[in-house]
Amino acid sequence: MRQGSLRFRLLMTFGLGALILSALFAALTYVGVHHELVNDLQHTDLHESFENAELVRYTLYTSPPNLDSILNSIETATDSAVLVKTYTELSHSDGASIKDVPADTQDLVTKGEPTAQILNMDGKIMFVVGIPIPAVETQFYEVFPMNSLEKSLSTLLHNLLLGALLTSLIGIAGGLWVAQRAVRPLKRVSMAAGAIAEGNLSTRLQVTRADREVHQLTESFNQMVSQLVERLERDARFASDVSHELRSPLTTLATTASVLQQHRSELSPAGQESLDLLTADLSIFQSLVEDLLEMARSDAGAVPLVIETVPAVELVRQSVRSAARRHGLEEPPVTVTDNVGSPVIAVDRRRFERVIANLIDNAHYYAGGATDVCIDVEGDQLAINVDDAGAGVPVEERDSVFERFFRGRAAHDRGIARGTGLGLALVRDHVRAFGGTIRVLESPEGGARFQILLPYEEEALE
Repeated sequence: MRQGSLRFRLLMTFGLGALILSALFAALTYVGVHHELVNDLQHTDLHESFENAELVRYTLYTSPPNLDSILNSIETATDSAVLVKTYTELSHSDGASIKDVPADTQDLVTKGEPTAQILNMDGKIMFVVGIPIPAVETQFYEVFPMNSLEKSLSTLLHNLLLGALLTSLIGIAGGLWVAQRAVRPLKRVSMAAGAIAEGNLSTRLQVTRADREVHQLTESFNQMVSQLVERLERDARFASDVSHELRSPLTTLATTASVLQQHRSELSPAGQESLDLLTADLSIFQSLVEDLLEMARSDAGAVPLVIETVPAVELVRQSVRSAARRHGLEEPPVTVTDNVGSPVIAVDRRRFERVIANLIDNAHYYAGGATDVCIDVEGDQLAINVDDAGAGVPVEERDSVFERFFRGRAAHDRGIARGTGLGLALVRDHVRAFGGTIRVLESPEGGARFQILLPYEEEALE
């Protein structure tokens, strides 16, 4: 399963964290303010209602005819609706109606119980206060509209939501900054590791004035690469030294075997068979030493690349011709498809010839010989296909054939001509040095196709 980006996860963590915290803060703020404002308003209105009820009681004692005027004055002063119910008579201010007072509230006040309720009547929030005045057998009702408070709370909620959104955006911006700062060192390490994997062993991370952890990571990475390079160079020098030391005794053995071959007729049948086995194994041993020397020089960088820009078709033809003559083999045909113009490639000529020679040798030893070398274009790359007459390479071995000392079925079958197991590994290393790739496919005739893909340009016309 594909893993998500660390930068994206950090960004989402900061963004969601800021959103959750700001939303929680906004909710707590709104609930707290709502509770305080409503309670404060209720307390104030209730206090005013009792004072107004006392004024009504005094008016009924002293000057009943002035009751309507007093009620309108109360309405004007408190922005509320006032009703007074005495026996069966109902007096109210101009803006009041008995419909504003629920029946259950009237029943409670009639029983002598003061009450205060917040009611939603036709979408309007009202605070209804009912106060009995038993001295004059009267019930006093005052209705306070709370629309202004609701509007204020609505404005507060809107502002809190905008603040939460702004805080979330700030959190996302902070997360982006932290993510970039945290991922930047990892990205540099990843790029450096990729360059090292491609063979650029001189790659190092720059030690900058960074955080302590990043500084430690940089130093540890550089130290690890230095130790790795040192080990590779030591191994390469060891292989080179061993190969050099083996060349002299091998030359002596080869010369001795050549002398024995001249007196082959003087040997017994068993001696002749032993001489043939010795000669075959000496040839393999000599090839192994040459391949080890070539690989050791390549790994150690002892022989630098000499890059030349050369016509691809002519170079392939020369390389095929040279490889066939070197081993006395029949030269396979070189075919060029119609979509190939005049491509030029940037390669080390000597190593490129070695690549073609190793592929033709491999086809000769293991697959009945090379049947065709085809030059084609694959996308924006030049494809050089070497087809053989063998049974093909099993799919599960197509990556392994380029590993060092991998020889597949030939490693266990004495009846098959044996190689060193280093030829295709050298091919892969040289092709990579040219900036190309090599892979194994199935040829149209059913055998194996070793396909080299190289960047190319069209030859400029003078």
